[in-house]
Amino acid sequence: MPRITAVETHCLSLPYRKAVTFKRGTEAAGQYVVLRLLLEDGTEGIAESNTRPDQNGEDAHAVAYKIATFFKPRLIGADPTEHQRILDELARTKGCRTEKALIDIALWDLRGKLARMPVWKLLGGGPAKPIPLTWIAHGDTTDAMIAEAKHKALEEGYKGLKLKVWKRSEEDLRMVREVRKAVGERTLIYVDANGSYSETEARTILGRMQEYNVALIEEPCDFLDVRRATAMARSLPVALLGDQTCESLTEVANQVALEAVGAISVKLRRTGFTESLKIIALCEGFGLPVVIGTDSESRIGAKARFHLHAGVASLAAWPAETHFFEKLADDVFAGAFHAAKGEALAGDEPGFGAALDPAKLEKYAI
Repeated sequence: MPRITAVETHCLSLPYRKAVTFKRGTEAAGQYVVLRLLLEDGTEGIAESNTRPDQNGEDAHAVAYKIATFFKPRLIGADPTEHQRILDELARTKGCRTEKALIDIALWDLRGKLARMPVWKLLGGGPAKPIPLTWIAHGDTTDAMIAEAKHKALEEGYKGLKLKVWKRSEEDLRMVREVRKAVGERTLIYVDANGSYSETEARTILGRMQEYNVALIEEPCDFLDVRRATAMARSLPVALLGDQTCESLTEVANQVALEAVGAISVKLRRTGFTESLKIIALCEGFGLPVVIGTDSESRIGAKARFHLHAGVASLAAWPAETHFFEKLADDVFAGAFHAAKGEALAGDEPGFGAALDPAKLEKYAI
């Protein structure tokens, strides 16, 4: 079996089509790290992560440094098929969730390529079906988000909409009401407060979103005590979607056991592929839905998320939030990519089916 002979990281700044407003500010471009594990026979495993210091405490260069310093010496010479042994070896270093997730995803890419199968087939998925996608409406103003949501659902065919409710007022209700009226009942709508609401505001404002058939409320408050989250989950008529509070299998297990959430957002940047599969299985056991959350992925990251959705039957009921590649003006992806009208295909190429464009790697390097 060919061994890992090279571990490469590429730090990139990828431009957006237009500036994107997040809770913590507005960006014209995003920082990304691409990891490449190269085998002696030329096979490569590829993974990608967005980085935002304000959100996760590290930039692209910090991620690249930790991979090169802590993990590269343990990867060189390793047998990539000994996937679990490698993960156990990496676990000796505390923390570094993004770095470990990147390595895990790249190993899954290698696994598929060595088996000459797409990852979704390795997971037992099939037959291949179009993957429904959710669009997240970012924006400074309520009217801008309303217009964006309408356009994506009615003109571009997105099957789900996630609306950012940061106004903490009747403006958030107006946005949901107008979007629901425009798109009808067939489009999935859920909201994300990013912890912005106070508990009183959440009960008096967010609870009323049931009137507009809102499926989920993501992170309504910044709870300092999980018991407060449990109380909120019991008082609101709409299920809570766990995100920032569910960054590991252990955290998810605790949130589920305490009934603090009614659904889970899985993000590959923090739990990779292997831990995400464990989280999904845990939620299946409790009958809770799982949504594949966005990590501001380019087409490289999108491919991995498409394969996860296509490979696990229980994920089929919910559109994937894998949409951010459309907000990018360019990336470093090379290969076949199929996404249109609010749907995508994972593809039949071995692994995740993503390759790197050398010229673009150089163009966007930072």
